Amino acid sequence: MKSGSAFFEIGVRTNFSFLEGASGPEEMVVQAAHLRLGGLGIADRNSVAGVVRAHAQALQLEERYRNREAILAKAEKEGKREEILEPIRIQPGARLVFSDDTPDILAYPRNRRGWANLCRLLSAGNLKEEAVKGNCILTEAELMEWGDEMMLALVPDRTLIDHQEGQSALEDYLERFRRRFRKDFFMALAPAYDGRDRQVFAVLAMLAARNRVPLIAT
Repeated sequence: MKSGSAFFEIGVRTNFSFLEGASGPEEMVVQAAHLRLGGLGIADRNSVAGVVRAHAQALQLEERYRNREAILAKAEKEGKREEILEPIRIQPGARLVFSDDTPDILAYPRNRRGWANLCRLLSAGNLKEEAVKGNCILTEAELMEWGDEMMLALVPDRTLIDHQEGQSALEDYLERFRRRFRKDFFMALAPAYDGRDRQVFAVLAMLAARNRVPLIAT
């Protein structure tokens, strides 16, 4: 297999994130393979619904790549053109959105126990009496209880850096989550291409360093 990009994109929302994601999981997997990304981390809003189709598409790409010689030989014989994409790794997860002002968290299970914890966390949010259909109600306390065996990345609200109170609130979250999850906790930085990225990243990087939280790009 040829080596592709070293960049592993995380935090991807599919059309299973209602009004937030537009493309289907299958489309995103194929496009990521076209771009030769190192991998794709699916993270729909309080849901793991999109990861099944993404995984199925990834398996299909892998099977075609494994049988590429036979496929290409048949296509040549029939005068057709076939495209064989290299397999791509899919990492299932979820974007946890909270009801108590806790910043969004990208959650990616590290193993079977982590997957069970994520499903338990989402089930708890969906089964609450006040949760209407399709609405998952999560709190920081539930993340603290069920967040083990996952890679967790806080997605900061960029507007928080514009005032001292916001920066202090963000630092409180960084400190609490680092103490609880230690090496499994990160802060995610994503460009907005609004002309402020350099300034925003500088402040967020400073806050992360001050609280010993490593950064991760998305």
